[in-house]
Amino acid sequence: MLILKLAIRTILRRKRRMFSIGILVFVGTLFLVFGDSFARSVQYYSRQSVINHFTGDFVIYAADSKTAPSPFAFTTPLPVIQNITRVTDWLMNEATVADWVPIAQNYSLITVEREENRIDVPLIYYAIDPARYQAAFDNLTVISGTFFGVDQPVPNPAPGILISRAQNERYRQNYHVELAAGETVTFQGVTPGGSVNAVGARIVGLFEPTRFQSVFDYINFVDIDTYSQLYNFTGVKTGSLPEAYANVLDAESEDDIFAAAADADFAPLAVENLEAEPLSGYTMISVVLKNHEQIDRVRRKIEAADLNILTEPWDEASGFYAPIARSLSVVVYAVVGVIFLIVAFVFMNTLIINIIERTNEIGTMRALGGEKRFIRALFLTETVLLNTAFALLGIIVSLILLVVFGETGVPLPGIVSQFLIGGGNLPLLLIPAPFLEALAVVMAVSVLATVYPIRVATTISPLAAMSRK
Repeated sequence: MLILKLAIRTILRRKRRMFSIGILVFVGTLFLVFGDSFARSVQYYSRQSVINHFTGDFVIYAADSKTAPSPFAFTTPLPVIQNITRVTDWLMNEATVADWVPIAQNYSLITVEREENRIDVPLIYYAIDPARYQAAFDNLTVISGTFFGVDQPVPNPAPGILISRAQNERYRQNYHVELAAGETVTFQGVTPGGSVNAVGARIVGLFEPTRFQSVFDYINFVDIDTYSQLYNFTGVKTGSLPEAYANVLDAESEDDIFAAAADADFAPLAVENLEAEPLSGYTMISVVLKNHEQIDRVRRKIEAADLNILTEPWDEASGFYAPIARSLSVVVYAVVGVIFLIVAFVFMNTLIINIIERTNEIGTMRALGGEKRFIRALFLTETVLLNTAFALLGIIVSLILLVVFGETGVPLPGIVSQFLIGGGNLPLLLIPAPFLEALAVVMAVSVLATVYPIRVATTISPLAAMSRK
């Protein structure tokens, strides 16, 4: 109790010196709490934004693919997922799956007519099921036309092509062509077999991305039915084939195949009796889970289901977006750490100066019988009291700032915001961890920073006090 009274009296008597020390602690605490909260918020909202607007929790793709899925894999599209029905059936029956979005990435040409001239313009796009895409990824604002008709009060399917506003602007600048909703164009593409196909298509609308503008300004959308028509993704239902033909398709040896020639039932095929079966052409499926923490478990489960597919987690499928957010978080922690080390160093030097100025006081206490442990306890108590008070003040101010920015988010430069969270202000998380960690760090630094000053103080003898008079 005596040490506590002496510590409080010393703090009150030496207000100016103690206040300068406290300000250092206050600034350090503020940097720790706000910096830690900022870094945690970047990691959290980067993940949420990528999952909810871009890739889902993970992406499914064909096992025979030579490359992993990427938002930029247009020049070398992934192979088509062959057993798409089995995969989607598995997803439909998996309780942890909230939604899935099948996507085909590709590039083609659009031919438009202007003043009796035919002009070809390039198009890179996602071929999608519009209803599924809109339900899972609310990432587009239609500025003219419609989102394939699914965004109407009464949904009315509208097949065709949806163009980004930025893409349309590039057409205007580079080709002197500006597309409009409702316009009819020719959609062209080269099939895997090398033939050039073309189908008529309509521009259903123009859109502006609300997130990840740096990607979706360059990506357009095509409904999957139009895409399947262009690339002849149409098969024949096995049940509509004559039994003899079905047996040949199921044959496992060349002898069985050639033996079919002698089968009387192996007659010329009546094409008019066949039933067409549309195929998707999908090259990947974005999967959104009900609980994001179950990503690894669900990935292992589906890869073990013998579906001839592989999976890629959201952070790897996002390209360079997730790594940039992680790198920035590391930089924030490093900067905050350096700042606090500087604060701790200045704080220690200030304590040493404080002790030197109090040589007479310390020597007098030693002359009156104060042992080294008494001096050590006194200075440690002073430091803990002072630093705790100013650390709590720093925590309170940090809390106010986090609440204020929690409402509107922290404004970031446009390009930084795009790469971190897909665009917009960064909301700040209000969680206990940064506050508790800052308080623990301040206490630890307070103790460590007083080790050397206290050693100096305990070496002061009564003779030193007498010599300073």
